[in-house]
Amino acid sequence: MIVLRILNKGWVEMNAATIFVHGFNGDAYSMRHLLEDAEENGWANKIIDAIVKRNGRIELKGTWNKEIDNPMIQVLFENNRAPERWQIRWVRKLLIQLKEQFGIAEFNGVGHSLGSNVLVNLAIKYGDDLRMPRLRKLVTIAGPFNGLHGFADNATVDEILENGSEPNHKTRHLRKLYSKRDQFPADVSLLNIVGQSNRFLNNDVYVSVESARSVGYLLSEVARDYNEIMVMGPDGYHCSLNHNEIVSREINNFLWNRGFVPERFKLISSHYTDNSAMLVPGIRIAN
Repeated sequence: MIVLRILNKGWVEMNAATIFVHGFNGDAYSMRHLLEDAEENGWANKIIDAIVKRNGRIELKGTWNKEIDNPMIQVLFENNRAPERWQIRWVRKLLIQLKEQFGIAEFNGVGHSLGSNVLVNLAIKYGDDLRMPRLRKLVTIAGPFNGLHGFADNATVDEILENGSEPNHKTRHLRKLYSKRDQFPADVSLLNIVGQSNRFLNNDVYVSVESARSVGYLLSEVARDYNEIMVMGPDGYHCSLNHNEIVSREINNFLWNRGFVPERFKLISSHYTDNSAMLVPGIRIAN
């Protein structure tokens, strides 16, 4: 049984449906914390599981009600190891169906790992497709936007920021996306969440800081605004970022808090290491 929560319309922004896309080999558990946290804190209501079958057919489980504020839709790939291009095609098909069937005009996207890449690629490739709802806000968590490049980097945080988000070596796919970046919808706000759990190297065990940050190089000049959070320590582990109370609070505020103004860069540290202490003056550390 679905229990719907009444949202506080005084401070909750009623803006759009939000889809959650898991990463490679993900499942219903992957986004569970983010969905439950948003519900329990009165931001939104999860109402549909969109299950994409292996043949691309989409099964919607749940009941749509146009009176429900801030509906959340969880995307689940039955073939959770499918190539990225297939997943892009499937999510596009889902969005077209949501607009045709339920009249959804706008949506937010939240992706973890490969799910982040799927949403970014979708927005660049099909951002002007009027059959789809219009993208408003996008949250990317630990996306491998530049493949495995930068995995063994050991720069300090101040050096990372000084070097910017443009990677030293770019994959062919990133270069191709960059050449088409102007197709990304111009009025989209983007929150990028990056993890660094390795004590000596800049990665979250699966994705490098450089690769996850490269979406800033790709989109910061074409998005409405680009904001970044770096999570250091155990909570920065790739599979912990989407199960983190602080991260979920930041996402909720970004998506739905009417008065929230995101910081351009924010550092969250779950423990202090030699690297995390070597910061440029003025960087905020949240615990």
